[in-house]
Amino acid sequence: MSGKLYLIGCGPGDADLLTLKALKTFQKLDVALIDHLLSQEIIDLIPVHTNVIFVGKEKGHHSVTQSEINRIIVEHASKGLTVGRLKCGDPYLFGRGSEEAVYAAENALDVEVIPGISSALSAPLSAGIAPTARGYATGMSIVSAHLAGDRVNLGWVPLLGMRNHTTVVLMGLSRATQIAEEALTLRIDPLLPVAIISNATTADQETVVTTLADLADAAKNAPRPAILVFGNVVALESKLPKYIYEIKQESYHDTARAS
Repeated sequence: MSGKLYLIGCGPGDADLLTLKALKTFQKLDVALIDHLLSQEIIDLIPVHTNVIFVGKEKGHHSVTQSEINRIIVEHASKGLTVGRLKCGDPYLFGRGSEEAVYAAENALDVEVIPGISSALSAPLSAGIAPTARGYATGMSIVSAHLAGDRVNLGWVPLLGMRNHTTVVLMGLSRATQIAEEALTLRIDPLLPVAIISNATTADQETVVTTLADLADAAKNAPRPAILVFGNVVALESKLPKYIYEIKQESYHDTARAS
């Protein structure tokens, strides 16, 4: 017997931003593997008959290794079960979904990938920042400040010197001091606007607007998870509407869990 693996993008946090396809797929799952960043309101939408396995991978505290996650997927799917790997954001955007998809395919499993809304795109919008607003930016880059082995990635920092460009940094808050030091060493404008957007699209969302020169200090008290947005588009934060999080009714979750 061979089951199936669904790699499901669960979006940035607000359950209202799940796709219909993701929500429908939840109902098919025998087993769901979930991360520590997955919001409780999304977890509550997993049916009660589904075996939920926590495989949270926090920075510096990986409770389950990637190889162990791969093994768990194959172990359950090989029994003919339908397995869902629920991932924050989009499975393929710095989500290691491609590694899991390749491993599953190499073990003769049927794999389907369901896109999700990445925080790289939804967090700026939720904070009132349009990454490619005309007159401010003609392009954008999405990068990660984190490499395997808890190493810092600063190879993208020269992008901050590009005119009319927006750079969105994932997993960069804890590296803010190193990012700022490297950028200033490269003579990047110290007044370059920066936004720190924490807990995007949730009830706990916060935005701090600062500059490259003051980034290290501003990052010290910013909640996690957070993304960094560099560029002149940050000036729009005071002009554009913010994302409105709507509190769900308890019955909404009860109905989903009973499915």
